[in-house]
Amino acid sequence: MRTTTQRAAAVTGIALVAALALSACSTPEAPTDPAASGDPELFALLPEDIQDAGEMIVATDANYPPCDFVNEEGDIDGFNHDLLMAMAEKLGITITQESIAFDGLIPGVQGGKYPAAMECISDRLERQEQVTFIDNAYATSGVLTLADNPAGVSENPLSLCGVSVGIQTGTDYVADEALFSENCEQEGLEALDAIEFPSATEVTTALQSGRVEASFTNLATGAYQNLQTDGAVTVFPSPLMSKVYNGIIVAHESEDLAQALLGALEAIIADGTYEEIMAEWGLESQVLLEPGINLATERPIEEPTACGACGLD
Repeated sequence: MRTTTQRAAAVTGIALVAALALSACSTPEAPTDPAASGDPELFALLPEDIQDAGEMIVATDANYPPCDFVNEEGDIDGFNHDLLMAMAEKLGITITQESIAFDGLIPGVQGGKYPAAMECISDRLERQEQVTFIDNAYATSGVLTLADNPAGVSENPLSLCGVSVGIQTGTDYVADEALFSENCEQEGLEALDAIEFPSATEVTTALQSGRVEASFTNLATGAYQNLQTDGAVTVFPSPLMSKVYNGIIVAHESEDLAQALLGALEAIIADGTYEEIMAEWGLESQVLLEPGINLATERPIEEPTACGACGLD
């Protein structure tokens, strides 16, 4: 398990992450003999081809630290990686991650190319129509700016009215932008000037180059970028940003695999490994000790609504 010092040295900048992520695969760290380890009941739930191979490939988009990214050794890293490796031990298999574009994750699972995908994918009702979620953590979002913050962005959602904002295509931030723009227009102000990019790395590059004045990101990711850039960026929480569940996704027909992954997740929660991993990455606020399947339906979280300045100055 990685130490805080090792993680701090893993990435020297977002550009390095982008360069290394082009063809990245993680280095397996789980047992190679499924018969010798793991929970036999969980192993029995896995598809036969995974049982026979003793290995499962989980797709990700390794451009989104601290969820998933590529370290200096060229391996996929991040708290999702650590969780998967711990779950692999409970399943008695090796789990290998393969990096692809974010908007290919759901189609890749739907079409059967990958048995599962995991990259801080938010559990949304419309996504549940396409895939099944095994929810493993909470996620909260915020607004990222350069430290000098020339646009004067703040926690007040009206501070973004008329501001150019970078958004990754295919993410929840597209819907977030619509809510922010609606909020501005209800107050007689300009909507956001939203610009979409294919990857989180390109969003960050656009912010650093001044092409956009702000971007939407996960709060944990924003804090990580602040650390990696020596304070060159700042992240603000916002009352218009929703709190959601993140999860692993599988195809609807993969019910047994979903139960196996949920069982492995519950096992690493029970033995304390899950909280230890989340604490090492500074993600105590995202801990979900009662995981489940399709929690956006089974245990919904109230969505934010337009609220003007939301009581902020």
